[in-house]
Amino acid sequence: MRLEIAAPVARLTFDRPAVLNAGNARFAAELHDVVEAVAARADVRVVVMTGAGRAFQTGVDLTALAAGALGLADLVRWEDAMTAIERMDTLFIAGINGHCIGGGLQLALVCDYRLAADGALLGLPAVKECLIPSMALYRLPRLIGLARAKELILLGEPITARDAERAGLVNRVVPAADFATALDETVGRFLALPPVSVTASKRLATRAFDLDADTFRKEMTAALGDCLASDEHRRAMAAIRARQATR
Repeated sequence: MRLEIAAPVARLTFDRPAVLNAGNARFAAELHDVVEAVAARADVRVVVMTGAGRAFQTGVDLTALAAGALGLADLVRWEDAMTAIERMDTLFIAGINGHCIGGGLQLALVCDYRLAADGALLGLPAVKECLIPSMALYRLPRLIGLARAKELILLGEPITARDAERAGLVNRVVPAADFATALDETVGRFLALPPVSVTASKRLATRAFDLDADTFRKEMTAALGDCLASDEHRRAMAAIRARQATR
């Protein structure tokens, strides 16, 4: 994979196009290292994930798996990286430029926003190889509801990007010809927001299903206080006052 950083944006490209960016042991190790590298960069606010060629990422390299060259330790390392992405303050955007299957969809699920090209297919075929789709079993029902999640998980059949959009699995679908422009526009929209409030909102929303209401409210109140005390909030309020003064 390739990591290019031009702060405040980092671009992570899965780069095994000959195998539709499927992941082997090296992929799992590199993903772990890349996530650590991004976490160490306080100046990076947004990470864009996308794939080289005609796929986003298509999960485990089945040839490596069948040969015994990809094992449980590698899959745990892969999942550790995804958990870190989910919990990191940095925003992650999945630019789903093509097939997003298995571990690829798992990677997209831990991102904060999913933009897909209209020709993409998305699915979790793990059951067909007598596997389970890792923590997608936990994340997907929370995202799209239990019934629809079970259909995707238990049948293992892919769905189109448009169907994924209707199910709430992706945020937006655009024609392939407009994909690069739409991805850049999405990055710009996130960068235009105040980092303090975005970071607090990501932290809390990520934990929304895991905390009881009273604990969540205490953490929310503390985060709201931090926002109100921030320079970013004061600048936002000053801008409102300036606009009102010109009316």
